[in-house]
Amino acid sequence: MAVGAQAQTSRPASVYGGRKAEPVSASTRAAAGGSVSVTAGQEVLVRLDQDASSVFVADPEVADVHMPTPRTLVLLGKKPGTTTLFALTANGAQLLKRSVLVGADLDTLRRMMSARFPDANLRIDAGAGSLQVSGEVSGSDVADAVVQMITPYLAEKQVLVNRMTIARPLQVQLRVRMTEVDRTVTQQLGVNWQSLGSAGNWYTGLFNGRGIYTTSSTSSSGTAVSLASNGAFSLLTGFVTKHWDIQMLLDALNQEGLLTMLAEPNLVALSGQTASFLAGGEYPIPVSQTNGAIDVEFKQFGVKLDFTPTVLNDRRISLKVRPEVSQIDSSVSISTGGITIPGLSVRSANTTVELASGQSFAIAGLLQNNMSNTITQIPGLGSIPVLGKLFSSSNYQNNKTELVIIVTPYLVEPTSPDKLHDALDSVMRPVGDIEYSFEHAYGSKGARAADGNADGQPRLVGRAGYVY
Repeated sequence: MAVGAQAQTSRPASVYGGRKAEPVSASTRAAAGGSVSVTAGQEVLVRLDQDASSVFVADPEVADVHMPTPRTLVLLGKKPGTTTLFALTANGAQLLKRSVLVGADLDTLRRMMSARFPDANLRIDAGAGSLQVSGEVSGSDVADAVVQMITPYLAEKQVLVNRMTIARPLQVQLRVRMTEVDRTVTQQLGVNWQSLGSAGNWYTGLFNGRGIYTTSSTSSSGTAVSLASNGAFSLLTGFVTKHWDIQMLLDALNQEGLLTMLAEPNLVALSGQTASFLAGGEYPIPVSQTNGAIDVEFKQFGVKLDFTPTVLNDRRISLKVRPEVSQIDSSVSISTGGITIPGLSVRSANTTVELASGQSFAIAGLLQNNMSNTITQIPGLGSIPVLGKLFSSSNYQNNKTELVIIVTPYLVEPTSPDKLHDALDSVMRPVGDIEYSFEHAYGSKGARAADGNADGQPRLVGRAGYVY
């Protein structure tokens, strides 16, 4: 804002609002420049050695200036930023030019943080376009609260640099149980006709379905019968005369299949970090390059799990989990350049929940139901009651798949090595007195082994062997 030289008050030129003015040499500052630092919401006094006619700032949204007397300026900071202060004489000559740096009110912010988080050892520093908070807090919930409190004090385009650390990082163990049930029902009843007859110079025939006999091999009594590719039971009958050869092959199949897949991955991750698990494999995919070369990329399949835990207050856990079960499916494969690339059958879920340590949640309802019923018949003859079954075939398939995922997180902490044991500790037992007397080497560390390799071998405890 511009203020004329006549804007004067009755206050002394050297004092404003109880503060002593800062003397500034107008001649040297006008030539060499300089800077003035002021906190947002506060003011500083600047005194000139000559009378100024008008003063102004380049960006009035960052700072404002008042001139109580021709030689006293009051500079008020509005918001963090940078601007320039100018002072001109009555004839328009530049009397003063100084850069103004307006910073955040860190003192008020520090007092507020000390009142709200008395147990936290935090430090706040301001930089060019950024505000940094560092120190040690008790948990991630306290760190989140500090960030939420500081965020409203950030200026436009100012970023918050979070350098806080947690005194004791919390670790989360995730136990996941994935169960997939695949049930397949197939019912097939088909009639294959192969008949040929002649009358004089005329002949006629009826053929449908698959071929009854193979053309590559023969049996001791003639041509071998062609078996169904899906393992169906086949019944062959026929009627042969001098002019007629009628043969019928009946295929019948009733098949039920049940497949159960179970995976129990266990992962441990720090609060706020992401952990991944994959039990499966990778299959190659050829990728054509611009120069005509063929590169190979690998695609993962199997049981995959990604999860990101965040420990909240009251030791509750916010959990973002993404399980995925995939398998190679040749029914969706493609062929290009003589190369067959299989597809994937994928079932996945992505969710975020909040629960306490030891509690569980289930992801269910991932159902897939595929049903097909195909009927093939001769027009007209296939519609005849009872007898129409001889001239028709039916193929019924029903495939149902359900995936259930149960997730349980636990808050865990490291323990001492003497409290841990390996897998061999559960199958070994101390040697008995009789074994020691007869020097039997059964793998116990307390026995005197007959040879040097027998000592230390595991031995089973309890029932062992096959269970029927």
